Amino acid sequence: MVENQILALSIRDACAALGCGRTSLYSLISAGKIEARSLGSRTIIPAESLHRFVASLPPAPIRVRSASTG
Repeated sequence: MVENQILALSIRDACAALGCGRTSLYSLISAGKIEARSLGSRTIIPAESLHRFVASLPPAPIRVRSASTG
């Protein structure tokens, strides 16, 4: 096992990692797209679940801007 590897994130940290808000994260959890676990009274998100979710997203279209001649 790799030392210092993050195994799970708090809701706050998972939101920061994805760049989304709490409502969006909880919607993804409810939809079964991201896993959540209970650790006592805390909800944690396995890091691998976030990796799988991001990998499942479609590629973003790349828009090339033309150079402005200003």
